[in-house]
Amino acid sequence: MILALVTVVPQFISTLLFIGTSVSDDFINLALTIGLLLLTIFILFLILRYCVFRTDLIIDKLHLDKNFPEEKFELNIHRSTVLTIAVIVIGGLVLIDSVPELCRHIFSYAQEKNMRFIENPDGGWMIFYAVKTLIGFFMVTSSRLIVNFIEQKRKG
Repeated sequence: MILALVTVVPQFISTLLFIGTSVSDDFINLALTIGLLLLTIFILFLILRYCVFRTDLIIDKLHLDKNFPEEKFELNIHRSTVLTIAVIVIGGLVLIDSVPELCRHIFSYAQEKNMRFIENPDGGWMIFYAVKTLIGFFMVTSSRLIVNFIEQKRKG
């Protein structure tokens, strides 16, 4: 969800900038875009709040803790192993999301031979997806370093 928030907000901001510079008197489109941005952020915030911080409410409403023969379920995996798996999976998802978009923007840029990088509307997105790809690659390849950092922050 945080990844979606990080991806959705820049897209809305670029849309706001495009609407603001292209049509200065089109107030309805600007208001609609701002309203959709705020609605999206609000929905993501609610989902994050209830799925992460208020899980007991969801468990009670959906009766997820009823009709099980055993109440106790133990999983003996060390915390650092779970964190390592989570970091690798999140990094992989970031890579899966960003590499195709980066390739698409590079291909689009390569087709427009006369336009400089700064003038190209895909230039900013290429930088964004390149950084996102590097972050995903770093998360997959250096998961142990990230887990050690998390464990260090947790202890101290």
